[in-house]
Amino acid sequence: MKRRESKSLGWQLGLGFTLLAGTCAIAIAFYAFQARQFVGANYTALVADVVRPQLHTVLLRTALEDLREHPGDPDAASRLDNLLWRVPRHVDGVSFGLNASRLSESDYRDSLARLQDVKQRLPEMQQQLDEIASGGSPEILLHQGQMIENDLAMAYSDLSELLHSEAGEQRIIMERLGQTVAVLVFVILLLVAGLLVALLRLKREHQRVMHLSQVDELTGLGNRRYLLNFTDSLCQQSQRNERPLSLALLDIDHFKQVNDTFGHPAGDRVLQVFARTLQGEIRGADVLARMGGEEFCVLMPDTDADGARELAERVRAAVASLTHQELGSATSITVSLGVATGCQSGLDFKHLYARADQALYQAKSKGRNRVETG
Repeated sequence: MKRRESKSLGWQLGLGFTLLAGTCAIAIAFYAFQARQFVGANYTALVADVVRPQLHTVLLRTALEDLREHPGDPDAASRLDNLLWRVPRHVDGVSFGLNASRLSESDYRDSLARLQDVKQRLPEMQQQLDEIASGGSPEILLHQGQMIENDLAMAYSDLSELLHSEAGEQRIIMERLGQTVAVLVFVILLLVAGLLVALLRLKREHQRVMHLSQVDELTGLGNRRYLLNFTDSLCQQSQRNERPLSLALLDIDHFKQVNDTFGHPAGDRVLQVFARTLQGEIRGADVLARMGGEEFCVLMPDTDADGARELAERVRAAVASLTHQELGSATSITVSLGVATGCQSGLDFKHLYARADQALYQAKSKGRNRVETG
């Protein structure tokens, strides 16, 4: 039943993602088509590119007037020299933007030609400026500068008017396009919300299944599968940090007699109390699991042989001190423990487990209710 539900959720999730992908594809295609038609020109940015250089005409006029009044002023010459360097670069930027736009070339051809003509005349003006620095007359430079100023002002004014008009049309188109995209985004959000709900259900189901597969239902401890999730990483950590790793196997003595004498419900109660007792004695970093039946395992990172034996003795004493009231039956229990420690290169869980199992066998053979080290 659970498998069918998981398959159903997976099918719903796949269908939802397909619908989402299709909707997104349509939205993106529509937006890309409209953007290619209307947004490619980026008129607003072009307007800014044209408005900024209009300041050059004012700066050029000011620099020329200063140079006329003070022909030998190095500051005026420096400002003019800087403008002669900046103007052609802005002309190139505006030219690139216009050519990359979807404006009709006939709308800006004359203005762009005027700007290119200005750019070609600037080197001559630069030459005149250099001659003035050597003591030459500024009259020719001033005349050329006035003509260039007029041409720049006219070209940028015409382009500014053109681009403001196109930018207004673009804003209207973008508003309509934005409304359409907003509707599509809303639909997509609804789909995403549905998918998230389905994904959450699927994730919760997966977590529940994983929890059940790794937790012992009776005691609430991890099971063998749960323990094995930690073994490789803890062994590698032990070798990498050159720190010992210890393992203890625990087996409740004569547990079969408890079941046979008092019944399985009493035996289950004993296992639950035993598990809680173990949890109260181990450290937070230790890994505790029920391996099956009355056998339990504790994996103790960063614990040497003495520390492992000390913990094992503490557990043994705590179990032996459990009262009839705590156990819920007219009986008492003891536990045998086998402990093994490893820190050598090539340490693996199977070898450590085998040593602890052998030590547990010795504890059983020597009378039970004891700790043996392997």
